[in-house]
Amino acid sequence: MTSDLTSHQLTAGRPPIPIDYHPIEGPARQLMVSGEQLHANACLYCGTDQQQLHTAGHAYTHSGGLAWVVVACAAHLALGRAEAAQYEERHADPAAARPDELPAH
Repeated sequence: MTSDLTSHQLTAGRPPIPIDYHPIEGPARQLMVSGEQLHANACLYCGTDQQQLHTAGHAYTHSGGLAWVVVACAAHLALGRAEAAQYEERHADPAAARPDELPAH
């Protein structure tokens, strides 16, 4: 028996995978991703597999601590770099930090 289901349809029902994402630039953060995103077959941010994908950093799984190279489309790779630059600027000058980013006393 053959199946007309695509790979995306087969993995769509699977639960998201928690990872520690370490981008090329900027701070690490925790994300929930699909298997396609974890295996560098889709953009880490939007899930597209219809555009050229570029290395975006590494992901470490919570079960087993395996490291995976992850990818992003050009638009989200640029967005990630912009976010990293803003993060660096805010943390270099405490006066520039947003109130929700100030350390608790």
